[in-house]
Amino acid sequence: MMGGVKAAFKLLAVAILLTALAGCDESDEVQAERAAQFTTSTKPAPNPQLESIESMVRTDITAPTGLNSTPKYELYSAYKGDDIKQVTGVSGRSLILCFTAPWCPHCAKMKQSLQELAQAEKGNVQVVEVNADAYPALATDYGITKVPTTIFYTEGVKLRTIEGAYTADSLGRFLHALLTQGDTPASEPR
Repeated sequence: MMGGVKAAFKLLAVAILLTALAGCDESDEVQAERAAQFTTSTKPAPNPQLESIESMVRTDITAPTGLNSTPKYELYSAYKGDDIKQVTGVSGRSLILCFTAPWCPHCAKMKQSLQELAQAEKGNVQVVEVNADAYPALATDYGITKVPTTIFYTEGVKLRTIEGAYTADSLGRFLHALLTQGDTPASEPR
């Protein structure tokens, strides 16, 4: 029984080898038919042997000038009712989500500090301000009982939540401590 299975595998291997060696030579007519499938009346089929690489390079776009080019998101923005998981779950950046209220004087100071931090970080962090009065259901979902409340995320993972207003410098040091220690800092920003 085992000898028959081995013989069948040998025959299968030989058949695969012969098929591969036979190749797939097509006539010019068959190649023209295949090219016609990908050709429209306005766009001829590409012929790499006749075209130079320069003719294939797009000139209507420019490549980024450096690794720290302008980010594809706003550094500081107000939450507009989007799906919050799309806001917080984006990888490749750090995010600060801050719940505020327009009537709170501490929130105004925190807003200023967060704007300064976003500018100082030069695209390494995005700050999103959420008006807790305008989005009470979202504030409830996050367990917000005081404003301002700030939540730090990186790579879509929630790192830490703090309450109160802080300076841009102390928030920056706190953020870097969160990101470099891999664990939460022992104390709140000062």
